[in-house]
Amino acid sequence: MKKALKLICALLLIAALFGCSKKVDVSGEYYLLRIDAESDALSEESLQTLRDYGIEFKLVLKNDGTGTFYAMGEEMKVEYDLEKKTATVGNNQESFRYENGQILMEDSGGTMVFERVKE
Repeated sequence: MKKALKLICALLLIAALFGCSKKVDVSGEYYLLRIDAESDALSEESLQTLRDYGIEFKLVLKNDGTGTFYAMGEEMKVEYDLEKKTATVGNNQESFRYENGQILMEDSGGTMVFERVKE
């Protein structure tokens, strides 16, 4: 579990977000569903347990290309470009994609999968 939390923290420093066509409305709130990785993967059940204890990893997006990433009490500003399929958190820029209502953030360590919060 410690390794998984370390992976989450490392990924949080990299960036957050996605991309798709301009016609897709991605604004809203997303929670971290799972982390798919060869080592230190974190399952949906493990992340639900963290949420049950009040530890949240969520992404809140606006239509204007901005948003906020919340992780363990920390806030990070997000800027994204749907056409370029990029997002910037802090000084870090990464590639992201939007598929079936989910945002997938990838780096060499694995993929963070965010799912839209159902209202």
